[in-house]
Amino acid sequence: MKSKIYMILLADRKHAKMFTIKDGIVGAKEELMNGQVPQIVKHGDNLWDAQDKIFRHIEDHLHRHLLIVGEKAAAFAKRNHVNEIIIGSHKPLFKKIEKHLPYPFSQRVAGRFVTELKAPVNEIYRRAKLRIKQFEEINS
Repeated sequence: MKSKIYMILLADRKHAKMFTIKDGIVGAKEELMNGQVPQIVKHGDNLWDAQDKIFRHIEDHLHRHLLIVGEKAAAFAKRNHVNEIIIGSHKPLFKKIEKHLPYPFSQRVAGRFVTELKAPVNEIYRRAKLRIKQFEEINS
């Protein structure tokens, strides 16, 4: 049986990291840094500076960042012949990241795990292997 190549896609509001795992061994790696998503937006004293406008502004920046992440992830997955994708991020971002992955890669998401991109590599690798093991047990 041919072993699968998994892509681990780690993303947050500013960064993205991608690497492959095949037979428990880390392969290709790529990193994307885009610090364009603001956390806080200054607003004036005007009454029309509604909080929802600020939220939409931040969400627009996040959307543009995740579009770039999705494109880079799809190119990385295609280049490395990835079979399945595991997403690591903050829980509120899971659906947004999946939504920004182009078809057919959005259909290849095999699992998710909560992590910080700053987490130690060994911890990320351990969590990713756990998700891969769970996915393989379900699909075997």
